[in-house]
Amino acid sequence: MSRVPLSAIACLVLLPVEAALLRFAPWLGGARADLCLCAVAWLALSEVGTVEGAVGAYLCGTLADLFYSVHPGLFALLAVPLFLVARFGPIDARSRGELALLTVALSLAQALLARGILALAGQPRPEHGGGAVLGGALLTGLALFPFSLLLDLAASAFEREDPSLLR
Repeated sequence: MSRVPLSAIACLVLLPVEAALLRFAPWLGGARADLCLCAVAWLALSEVGTVEGAVGAYLCGTLADLFYSVHPGLFALLAVPLFLVARFGPIDARSRGELALLTVALSLAQALLARGILALAGQPRPEHGGGAVLGGALLTGLALFPFSLLLDLAASAFEREDPSLLR
């Protein structure tokens, strides 16, 4: 199985779980881990092709638009440039710690770009402040560890040594 459908399936399964868990954590103040951005970062540093990864990033952004009640198309619009920055950017994240730092930076960039796009479009700013954005970026970096581990395990389970062999 390719990594693109795997990341989309993981987002589709884990986003409702995250939404249900956030109802029991009002002390977070609106901060949430962006699992779709974790999938975009995971795709950017995996061995998928650039076009395939960009399509996967767009798909994950579309799923984020469906699950988060913000302006339609905003996350899908931002997912592809963030994928390209993570893929071709100056940071070479080989370890999970470096990948988590990259994901925190991508989360902050996504929040700033989203606020800029909304301001240019004349839309009202989101009700949560900078604390929720910073908290969400840190939660996204922390969520990357189990998320990428889960996806790596699932990807290795679906890979075959010899494509001519059937399981």
